[in-house]
Amino acid sequence: MRMFCRMMIALLFSFTLARADVMVLANGDRLTGKVIKRENGKIYFHSKILGDIIAPESAVTIEKSPPSSTSVNSLVGLPPPSAANPAKGPPKQPTVVKAPINPWSGKIEFGYENYVNNDIRTTNTTFRAQAERTSQEDDLLFKARFLYGLSSGQATTDQEDGEFRWRHNLSDRIFSQSDTTYDSDKIRQIDYEDQENAGLGYKILKGVSQTIDVGVGAVEQDLDAAGVEQGVNYFGSFFQDYTYKISGRYTLTEDLSAQYSPEERSRYGFVADSTVPLTGSERDYEYKFHTTLQGKINKHLSLNLHFEYEFDNAILDPNARGSQRISTSLGYGF
Repeated sequence: MRMFCRMMIALLFSFTLARADVMVLANGDRLTGKVIKRENGKIYFHSKILGDIIAPESAVTIEKSPPSSTSVNSLVGLPPPSAANPAKGPPKQPTVVKAPINPWSGKIEFGYENYVNNDIRTTNTTFRAQAERTSQEDDLLFKARFLYGLSSGQATTDQEDGEFRWRHNLSDRIFSQSDTTYDSDKIRQIDYEDQENAGLGYKILKGVSQTIDVGVGAVEQDLDAAGVEQGVNYFGSFFQDYTYKISGRYTLTEDLSAQYSPEERSRYGFVADSTVPLTGSERDYEYKFHTTLQGKINKHLSLNLHFEYEFDNAILDPNARGSQRISTSLGYGF
């Protein structure tokens, strides 16, 4: 009877070992223990060797250990590990595992169109660059864009802009944001438009295949455009972005921003070929919408379809305030 009890205890002990969890660190190290709980994007883990460990879910993976190869008979009569090696001294503080610092990743795109419609030759050239990096609690993003178009030898598009965005995760859902942008458009006669946006955002959806972020902020703008009062103006802003990884090959991204200022800017000058000067003042507002469907050709190459719409009330000519375009480009990812 005593032998039977010992064997049952040994079988239960073996079953416990079979259900042990394995924490796999970013460097490949494996720790055997037990997941205590998952909370606020962190995993609380107990290792028999290192004690309690707290790690972000993005930095580690949890696996189930294979069944123990130790024979049942060899366990009979052995004391529990805690009894054989009693702990001495004060309890250890939990070990905190930091998320790995990822290198920069990004994409460079180039697009070119050349077609004839009603004996009018039109060419459009686009260049885009994007780089991003996640470093512990910070998400960094850099974008640059150059657009140039000709129709019958006359420039129809001549625009360049850049953006640097820094997001700092205050919690699993809430983040702060600093967004610095520069824009120049010779066709719409914007010499430069510098903006600094500071705000707060919330992650509505944070999944493996889909993410949705929204937020609000305050904008300081320095504008130099033909026929518009120069200087600094202030805006309230709203922003939103969405990512949907349709499959391993296709990804849909979308971002929207809108801003409005209760302050008015003076307008003065001539619109197009009119001989009557435009005078007065208007409140400033603008919004931008951009969506991209990316299809991967291989590990580095991709084909990208872009749709963009922009509206800027600061443009003197009302007919030139809105612009939209559909473009395709070949991308190289790194």
